[in-house]
Amino acid sequence: MDQGKISPWQLTLLVMSFTIGNWIVLPAGTEAWQNLWLIMILALGEGLVFAYLSLLLFRRFPGKTLFEIFALVFGLVGGKFLSLLFLWFFLQTGAAALMVFVTLLKTTIFTATPDMALLVPWMLIVIYGCRRGIEVIARSNEPLIIATIVLLFISVLLVLNILDPANLLPLFNLPLSDALWISVGIAVFPFGQNVLFLMILPRVNRRQKVTGAVLKGMIGAGGYLLLIQFLTVGVVGKVGEIYVFPSYEFYRMIDIARVLTRLELIPLLNFMTMGFIKIMLCLYALAVGTAQVFNLRTYRPLVFPLGALLLIAAFRFAPSISQHLRYVEEVNPYFGLFYSVFLPLLTLGVALVRGWLRRRVTS
Repeated sequence: MDQGKISPWQLTLLVMSFTIGNWIVLPAGTEAWQNLWLIMILALGEGLVFAYLSLLLFRRFPGKTLFEIFALVFGLVGGKFLSLLFLWFFLQTGAAALMVFVTLLKTTIFTATPDMALLVPWMLIVIYGCRRGIEVIARSNEPLIIATIVLLFISVLLVLNILDPANLLPLFNLPLSDALWISVGIAVFPFGQNVLFLMILPRVNRRQKVTGAVLKGMIGAGGYLLLIQFLTVGVVGKVGEIYVFPSYEFYRMIDIARVLTRLELIPLLNFMTMGFIKIMLCLYALAVGTAQVFNLRTYRPLVFPLGALLLIAAFRFAPSISQHLRYVEEVNPYFGLFYSVFLPLLTLGVALVRGWLRRRVTS
């Protein structure tokens, strides 16, 4: 198995990149468009609670991956069953990000390029990085996330002259029940997907700092996405809710003295870097998890076939962007709550009860 180690700082940056991922160009909850940046604050709070449940699980079983925890809590058969469920989750999450990647490129730049011509070179790089291990993935991520943050600050400076505060109005024009449900959808995508890091946390070299590192990464990503959404609504206005990729349209509107125009390359670069890391982490968790389910000594021989499976799944799960958007709005909140909240909470509850019963027996 992978013996590489990463620092808490690298973990924070990985959490940021993974959370930003494909949400940067394809946000959920667009039916609350003008209030979406406010709802994101509530969603981040909910996401932090979800993440803390997973972190409590890791603190109770330090040094164990999620699948190893399942085996300890539910036994061999129950542990294998829950592990298989999470393999599906890793596959679906990576496939969705991959599908968004190819759709964005085909609708913006490479309109006449076959899908496979875009995906195969991309996946070969993902497979190579995944085979090298989590340490290489973390080191590769550092300059990418820093560049993404720098581009965000540049974006803020570029749009100050075209941002219209009137576009942010009216505020609080949604029923509370709708706002809460939309916030749950955002809490599970993208924030709740960080349950995947339970496959990576044992590789952190200072485990006592894991909780702070994960929460700081989520807060950093939440702040980034909040600012992007605020700027997009402020510049594009209400019409932004009809766009498939609203942040892409936001950058297209930038015009500085008719010299600095059409800066839509920025969101493309941001997604190609953050989406790249997200897909790589999904493949890594999928490969490591599969190796643990079948008691293999190393995950590396699995990376290429599972990468090919991820490629196929990207078209099978959501063959069109409209189907993916429908899934995000109608199915994903339930799907995400099951994986991000219910299963970690169930595992933690069973572990606590078993520990209590064990203490009663021994006393």
